Amino acid sequence: MKTGWHKYFIYFSLIFLIVVLYKADYLEIPRIHSPGSLFLAFVCLLGGFLSNTLAQQRLLEKHSFHIGVRQALAMEGLNIFSKYIPGKVWMIMGKAMYLADKKKYPAGELSLLFLHVHVVALWCGLLLGICGLWMNDALHLLSWMGLGVLGLFTLMLLSKTVYNLFLIPVNKVLKKNYHLPDLDFAKSMVLIPWLLGGWILWGCGFFFLAASITNQVFPFSIIFCFPLAGTLGILFVFAPGGIGIREGIITGYLMLLNISLPVAIMVSASSRLWFLAGEFFLFISGYLLSRREDGRLASRKQIKP
Repeated sequence: MKTGWHKYFIYFSLIFLIVVLYKADYLEIPRIHSPGSLFLAFVCLLGGFLSNTLAQQRLLEKHSFHIGVRQALAMEGLNIFSKYIPGKVWMIMGKAMYLADKKKYPAGELSLLFLHVHVVALWCGLLLGICGLWMNDALHLLSWMGLGVLGLFTLMLLSKTVYNLFLIPVNKVLKKNYHLPDLDFAKSMVLIPWLLGGWILWGCGFFFLAASITNQVFPFSIIFCFPLAGTLGILFVFAPGGIGIREGIITGYLMLLNISLPVAIMVSASSRLWFLAGEFFLFISGYLLSRREDGRLASRKQIKP
């Protein structure tokens, strides 16, 4: 993979984001009933992004790819919209391309590490989502289906053979023949607390969001709704950013909890707008941090004799 292309990748992801937003004509700003709850929703949302970023930074450090927290936030922010490019593999490639440009690290090895983070994140989201299904009697049947998907991801973490099957699309893009390095479930432990924390924060944010735009009392278990819907949305490869899939799952989940259809639809659509607002904030923060980092590097080059 050639370096120096990351800025064009960012433009490409923004184009797809605009297309997705144009098609998603259901995005409307809801009436706010509780500004305090909405504020907490955004605090939890940004906390979730930070937790996920720190998870990646910790794993990179363990594998001798040294980046600071600011650079990790810049990496995450500038590539946050890559999920809207069809195929989902660009969610991984964008970060690898960024570090290949900035740090001259090998993009292929970085791609495998980010793929590993991605798989563990999905595992954590499914685990929490299944917990939520078990907490509600009406959702027990779905919990068995979720256990099957969770079992597949557990195999990916424990078995290199199974995991390498999922490297096929990555290898096709890179035109290489990479295999899984020495990554196992034990080494994933550095990721799990941060990624679980990220999903829980997003789930709590979803709970506060629902409380802020309705006068209805929601059960505590809806905090597990967002991890489940977010995970399954990612798994649908041909839905950019999980658009439509995530909202449909949230709507169905809330209806099974005896939430009326109009309220369920409003909450699910508002959750997309809420999450997009957080992604825009992270993108702008990533851009500013990246520019600041570039300025520091330029200053150092000028100081050198």
